[in-house]
Amino acid sequence: MKNTDRSNVRLPLAAIALFSPLLLSACFDKGRETDIPLPEVPANIVNIVQNALPGISLKEAEKEIRDETVIYELEGALLNGKEYKIKIAADGTIIKIKLDD
Repeated sequence: MKNTDRSNVRLPLAAIALFSPLLLSACFDKGRETDIPLPEVPANIVNIVQNALPGISLKEAEKEIRDETVIYELEGALLNGKEYKIKIAADGTIIKIKLDD
């Protein structure tokens, strides 16, 4: 007699249906910058930026995944009005500090 129980097929199909959007978004999000709220920036990243530019008031944040490395780009201004963009890797390595004109 042939086994017609298909319950063993449902689990893999359910897993595919559940994880496909996550896998696809991971593929398409590489190298793309996404705006994030400042409170989502890890505290150690904010501390490193504030130590590099004392007195900076952060205004905006972006998160990018590039070659499996998370990079944050923060924008802010000092009391003297000068505005800066800071790129920093999730491990705390400052990639670039740029004075905006």
